[in-house]
Formats: sequence, structure tokens, C-alpha cells
Amino acid sequence: MFRSSLILVAFATIAASIKLHAPVPGPGFNQLETDGAATISWDAEAGDPPFISLEIQNDVTLDSFEFARNVRVDSGSVTGILDEVPGGDAYYFQAVNAHNVLDVYATGEKFTVVGEIPPITYVPLPLYLMSIALI
Repeated sequence: MFRSSLILVAFATIAASIKLHAPVPGPGFNQLETDGAATISWDAEAGDPPFISLEIQNDVTLDSFEFARNVRVDSGSVTGILDEVPGGDAYYFQAVNAHNVLDVYATGEKFTVVGEIPPITYVPLPLYLMSIALI
């Protein structure tokens, strides 16, 4: 039991050792904007995985976007495009396992993307469904 607890503690330490910094606008941009360049950097430590992927998450809309895949951890940063990331202020980066995005190594601070905020789509119920709901 004690040995398995040590293994879990060691794994948790490895998973938490990458520290993501706030993203900054990429070359040629003054702000983080839809379809613009952004640079994300991090601090890594010995024992971190050799490669990570970076995902952008939104905790309001629950959208996620791939930012960079199979990035060498020892590079310390990567620049990519906020490809079709709509405007909003509930975004954050996650460093994830390069082969399994559900295996999260680190989560960054929230940031804002400037751009058009997509309208909320309203889809009316068909009349026959409305009558069933009233019964």
C-alpha cells in the first residue's frame, strides 16, 4: 500500500511540474485575436515528458481547439495561430499528453481573445414536438 502511494505521489509531481505562462501576441500582432498568432511559453523540469501538445479550452462554451501538437518540452515555447478561435474571455491553455489529450499535465491562466463573438443560435422546436411537450 505504501509503495503504491509513493508511485501516485511521484506521478502527480511529474504531471504538475510544467508551468504554463500567459500567452502573448505573436510577431506582427498587438493582441490575442481570432486567426492571429500567439506565443505560449512554459517552464519545464527534469522528468517532464519529452513532448506535449497544447490545447485551448473555453470553460463557458466548452469548446476546445488544438494549438500545437508534439512540441518538444525543452524548447520552452511555441508560436501558433488562434485558428477560428472566436472572441471571448474564458480561454485557457492546457499542456496535454502528445498521444492522449485527456491526460493533462498543466493548465494555464485564463486569457481573452479579441474577435467576433458568435451569435447564439436559436433552433425552434417543430410544432409536433411542442404539442407532445404540452401533453
